[in-house]
Amino acid sequence: MDELGFNKIAGAILATALGVMVLRTAPHIFIHSEMPSTPAYRVGPLEVASKDDAEPLPFPQLVWVDAMDSTRGLKVFKKCTSCHNADIDGAHGTGPNLWNVVGSTAGVKDGFKYSNALVTSGKTWTYEELDGFLAKPTKYISGTNMNFVGLKKETDRAAVIELLRQASASPLSKPAPKLVENESSPETDAVSQGLSLETKEKKHGDEAH
Repeated sequence: MDELGFNKIAGAILATALGVMVLRTAPHIFIHSEMPSTPAYRVGPLEVASKDDAEPLPFPQLVWVDAMDSTRGLKVFKKCTSCHNADIDGAHGTGPNLWNVVGSTAGVKDGFKYSNALVTSGKTWTYEELDGFLAKPTKYISGTNMNFVGLKKETDRAAVIELLRQASASPLSKPAPKLVENESSPETDAVSQGLSLETKEKKHGDEAH
């Protein structure tokens, strides 16, 4: 290849390279965009709802009521027998006798010296109060002398509370499970359907007259 041919090829390559560069830079010359100082929207960290953020369900739920089993409660109560008993006219130990405790006022058993925190708590031992206290006594009533780690499982607490409910001359009735909002039971559905049918029949009778 002579020198003229080589120069032609080199010139063609150079022209092609320059053309590509022009095509890539031209849009930036004729079209200019400015980034806003404040973005239209921000992407923040993804927020995940935690269990603690959830609204607690009304007490007691069906699973809690179903777990009220005195036989199981007797087994779980063995964790408590070093300090308590639930016998009629049973003696106090490190903790008070628990006969007739369900439904009673906190801190009033004769012959036992309670902590001031418990005496002044103003609590009545309802099912819900007992459940909260047994879950973690020192957290539920700050200053209590009951230094017990607590029963983490709600089914264990329900079982023990059923044992204590029966440890009474006149046991209170079992609690009815609470329905969450917009939730219905088969009984309420049946009532609702019965009323609906009755309303339709009445309307049909009125139209016939």
